[in-house]
Amino acid sequence: MAAPGRARFHELPGSRTGRFPSQVAVLFVALAVLFRDPALIVLAAGALVLWLVVAITGRLALVAVEARLAVAPGRILAGEDVMATLEIVNRKALPLTWLDLRLFLPEGVERVRDAEPRAPAVADTPEARGWCDLGFAPGAHERVVVRLRLHVGARGAYAVGPLRLRAGDWLGFVSSERTDPLSAEIVAYPAPLAVRDRSLSSFRPLAETATRRGLVPDPLRFRGVRPHRLGDARKQIHWKASARLGELQTKLYEPATSLDAIFLVDVASHEQYWIQADPESAELVISAAADLVRHAARAGRQVGLVTNGIDNLTHERPRSALGRGPRPLTRSLEILARLGPYAVGAPETVFLRERGRLPWGATLVIVTPRLREGLANASVALRRAHHRVLVVAVAEIAPALRAHLRTNGVGTDVLVLDERRAAV
Repeated sequence: MAAPGRARFHELPGSRTGRFPSQVAVLFVALAVLFRDPALIVLAAGALVLWLVVAITGRLALVAVEARLAVAPGRILAGEDVMATLEIVNRKALPLTWLDLRLFLPEGVERVRDAEPRAPAVADTPEARGWCDLGFAPGAHERVVVRLRLHVGARGAYAVGPLRLRAGDWLGFVSSERTDPLSAEIVAYPAPLAVRDRSLSSFRPLAETATRRGLVPDPLRFRGVRPHRLGDARKQIHWKASARLGELQTKLYEPATSLDAIFLVDVASHEQYWIQADPESAELVISAAADLVRHAARAGRQVGLVTNGIDNLTHERPRSALGRGPRPLTRSLEILARLGPYAVGAPETVFLRERGRLPWGATLVIVTPRLREGLANASVALRRAHHRVLVVAVAEIAPALRAHLRTNGVGTDVLVLDERRAAV
């Protein structure tokens, strides 16, 4: 559940409109003083009482009215629904005859009409695109909970809120209004592509676990120790650890060719990436990358992500450090969910710049809209740096580039037509 936004206002009711009762009271008091007629005096007294009721109930309408907003679940797949819970608490002893709420919705999030009947205390009014209107009359010390089903159609990070409240006096002459800066975050991960009726070759390098035991250890990458076994080489004994633990310990090293999977996601669909973008191709790339990241995480691999895209919220180029488990997977999926269609640099420049930070021997999966010569040469350079490299492209790869990559040991794959339609 996303952290609920909360705001309390006890003294500032906000803007206030309406002056008719005060003007009437002043008029009748003036006439009563001028003519001293008993009927006018009674009318003046009634006008004063009316003005006091309007002034007091109008001024206190939004005082001690609290609002809370929460969304569950806060992490979903694009196309799923979430439940927004809006809680309104009237903490004062003065009831409200009417209270109007307007919850603002970001673009891409829409209200879903439920089939079941709603609570009788809530009067739902038709809403325009971008907000949801509600109206009810909370009593003294009453708490009202409203649940709204919201539909998130596309991937991204969304903030539901703020909330505008309007209330008035008991007689409806004046009204007060304020806006509470409530906010509840929704992160919609890229939806999976269509269910495949074949095993993509791009999935095979990520699932090669049969060679795990045959990998050659790298003596420069010390990992830890384990109890000494019969047949272990004498030179692999860790003498300091053995003396500390009271039994022989053998050194462990990381394999020279690791099963780590680093995903290099390219969102630049045009050579002039700084002024041109193709949102459809970017969506295909992001959906394909999300599928591959999930597959690698399920296979028990350490996953990381590097991209030349820009975060829609922070406007920075994000990256996910290599790790195993739900946290690195969630971090990678959130990066993909918040990516925009514009790039900060050419993919070959960004990926080669990251070469020094990549684990030695890791599998690199390059997901790109269109494979060009510069990115193909960068893939070959990464392969020569002792990485297994796979290129997954949206558009067809030119035969000359495909042959060049195959000659240098770089794998290639292209999304089929059905997969492209499913991601759009």
